[in-house]
Amino acid sequence: MAEGFVARVDAENLHVCIKVKDFDTALGFYRDLIGLPVLRRSGTDDAPVFYWLPGVQLAKRTEDPGAYPFSVFDHIGLAVENIAEICARLDAAGYTAETPLDTRTIPGVARKVMNAFYRDPDGNKVEFVHWV
Repeated sequence: MAEGFVARVDAENLHVCIKVKDFDTALGFYRDLIGLPVLRRSGTDDAPVFYWLPGVQLAKRTEDPGAYPFSVFDHIGLAVENIAEICARLDAAGYTAETPLDTRTIPGVARKVMNAFYRDPDGNKVEFVHWV
């Protein structure tokens, strides 16, 4: 790290941008099931370009991803207070947890964490996390 320099992160606008095949399907997952409100949108009603939700920006995938559809991206981590409710909503909608909700100890970290991993409609791994 550069001596004396610290980035002043704007946590309210911190996000990961992911490319999705279909905005309606992605919004059904992130907005309707998880409960992340749409903060803003760019583009027109007929041709949206981006949607911003807390922690996540959705971009329309316009090109064929080719041989590397998932690149080196591992997962999106969303810290939430109502983790059990979100997981229950995803389960009820037919999504299966790859790592079911549980409280875990992370080696080298003094706090315990409740977390679960699911896949969104485009196959992106999403971690829901709540530090306890």
